Amino acid sequence: MALRGFVLGLLMLSMYPGMSVEKVWGQSANRLCVKDSMEAQVCVNDTPKRIVSLAPSLTELAFELGAGSSLVGRTTRCNFPEEAKKVPDMGAYMKPDFEKLVAARPDLVLAPKTGIRPELIDRLRNLKIPVYVDDSLNIEDIRNVIINIAKLLGKENQATQIVDDMQSRRDRINEMVKGEKKATALFVVGIRPLVVAGSKSFLGSLIREAGGVNIAESVDVEYPKFSIEEVIRANPDVILILDKECHGEDCLNQWKNHIHLKAVQKNRIHELDADLMSRPGVRTIEGLEKLSNLLHPAVL
Repeated sequence: MALRGFVLGLLMLSMYPGMSVEKVWGQSANRLCVKDSMEAQVCVNDTPKRIVSLAPSLTELAFELGAGSSLVGRTTRCNFPEEAKKVPDMGAYMKPDFEKLVAARPDLVLAPKTGIRPELIDRLRNLKIPVYVDDSLNIEDIRNVIINIAKLLGKENQATQIVDDMQSRRDRINEMVKGEKKATALFVVGIRPLVVAGSKSFLGSLIREAGGVNIAESVDVEYPKFSIEEVIRANPDVILILDKECHGEDCLNQWKNHIHLKAVQKNRIHELDADLMSRPGVRTIEGLEKLSNLLHPAVL
């Protein structure tokens, strides 16, 4: 009987040269594979119905694609959209509860590279649970992640609408700031100690995309510590601060003793929504528009 099945398989391959070996030997005809940000192949046999997201940006993407109802797990930090808070909590962003995660019986896990321990990913894959790892560092990376995850979820049409909208808004920004003088900017992500967005960071890529010049561009680190002396020497036109660090007057008070700075003199110290700006995902284009407006208020 086994021999007969083997011969039949060979006959089918000879009759249909384009047929994959996977389909002949009994795997699902709906099997679909994509490569994640780490170049690892992620395969699903059917459209995932039970998804766990381990990053706020990926949770937002699932809802934006219309797959929010398939989420059976998310991290505590996943707080947008409002419906995400109804999804079962798998624990902290950097330390999800592995037992809870497995008990949710996911057929796809969406995970960030930053913050998640590699051994957790390995343990999931050893259990034959598909894991897509996202390492988006710029808008092009985000675009690719949207398209790839949409393929796995059978949401290609929704993805096309999302990336087309992102690109048209991106093109508008590029056109508006073209030829404009580039404002120098400092993007603060931590106050004590002073930590800023460097050239390798996602926020650093947004400064470039928005038509600005990062005063920490020469620092080949994602988020380096910076001294106030370095800030004074660079004398940025604009100082941007994530609102997880300060609010309102508190943001200004950090710099009021440095009146010689251009950003202080011209009242160009701005706090920005940390969730909106630091999550590389579908809302990034909104963050980019806000950033561009702050760097080029005369044209945007």
